[in-house]
Amino acid sequence: MTVEANSAGPARRTDVIVASGIAALVAVMLAMVMHHPVAGQADAVALVDSIAHQASANRLVHGTLAAAMMVMTSLMLGFAMRLDLARPHVLLGAVASALALVLICLAVLLDGFVASALATRCITIGGDCAVQTQALLRFSGLQIEFMTRLGLLALAGATALWAGDLVLRKDGARIAGTLGLISAMTQFGILVLGAERLNAHNLALIVSAQAIWYLGVGTVIVCRQGPYATARQD
Repeated sequence: MTVEANSAGPARRTDVIVASGIAALVAVMLAMVMHHPVAGQADAVALVDSIAHQASANRLVHGTLAAAMMVMTSLMLGFAMRLDLARPHVLLGAVASALALVLICLAVLLDGFVASALATRCITIGGDCAVQTQALLRFSGLQIEFMTRLGLLALAGATALWAGDLVLRKDGARIAGTLGLISAMTQFGILVLGAERLNAHNLALIVSAQAIWYLGVGTVIVCRQGPYATARQD
């Protein structure tokens, strides 16, 4: 009994740290999406020039997003372990979350680093390079669009699977589960029924919907509800 009582303190502190990390990452991701650089597209020269001049900001925003996404995925996989990865729907959510991380990080690499490198190099070369680079950027744009959209759909799917698990519980975790399902349906709606192309506006809406779910999970962890409720009795 003494060992169990002594272990409760460190476990509680760990839960608070994890929940605080989730909240901090939500704030970082929202800030980065809202400050996402947007390139002018009047013509090839203007497009390349705009991307080149925003290269540093582009790398900062996308690099930060990739790092935040990686840490958030790690924390959410820890949450999935508490839900029990041996259960099929929880495991499927974990696989979907990992797939989302890979796809979105690839999109971030192209958008924040490859596109910036192409534009910067083109500025130094001059000549007809802008027209040729514009074609490459358009092709990269299609790849970025589809990888980002598929990654976000996978992430919304993971949210729906894990939130559905919380809804079936008998404590306050049901509230977080309900908010998670609403968040997932909102994301699906924007991605499937929304604009043909993703942009800073609808990405901000998607990340805001994700924030509701993440903060709900953080609340479940801090309040020791759902899969964390057993910690009271250990």
